[in-house]
Amino acid sequence: MKKDESIVLLHGQGRTRLSMLILSMRFRSAGYQTVNFPYNQTIDSLDEISDQLIEFIGKKVKTSRYNLIGHSLGNVIIRNAFRKEYPSGLGKVVMLAPPNHPAHLAKHFKKNLLYRWLTGDSGVKLSEEDFYRDLSVPTVPFGILAGDKGLSLNFSEPNDGLVAVESTKLEGMTDWLLLHHSHTFIMNCKDTFVHCQNFIELGHFKRSEPE
Repeated sequence: MKKDESIVLLHGQGRTRLSMLILSMRFRSAGYQTVNFPYNQTIDSLDEISDQLIEFIGKKVKTSRYNLIGHSLGNVIIRNAFRKEYPSGLGKVVMLAPPNHPAHLAKHFKKNLLYRWLTGDSGVKLSEEDFYRDLSVPTVPFGILAGDKGLSLNFSEPNDGLVAVESTKLEGMTDWLLLHHSHTFIMNCKDTFVHCQNFIELGHFKRSEPE
């Protein structure tokens, strides 16, 4: 059944819209309309990208209601855009492996010129305490899916390979769930889609066993 509801997808750092294609197709099969936001963090600043997101939604979303799903850096863009007003109709936000606090690896590489060139303003901000202190928190219900299928090579705590599990959490979150997936491919996993759909339709993630 076709729904009068859209899913706006945002890819992560160093990726393209293709990385969200599988998730987009699954939502389309479930009856949703989907739009996949393109951005270039090497060229544009985080504020410019966030403004582009708001403009993109205004032009591309044709349904009365829409939801946002971001992967990694896509969630920082979503949060940063809350400094302005989103177009009317925003329902819920689902964050996949979000760096909701200064990213461990960004701190490590922030002085590396190649990293700064490849990741631009957005990548540098991922390491800054002051930036996160002022970063907006979604004013709509939001759920977070974290992964723990990472190596301990660069971490001393559970992680998904790039983001520490604890760093995904954010005060005010409606729900939070840990999945055994890596940072790079969490958006392609079938159960990730199921959890995203449950949150959008029910307002919470379904669990196989009571907590």
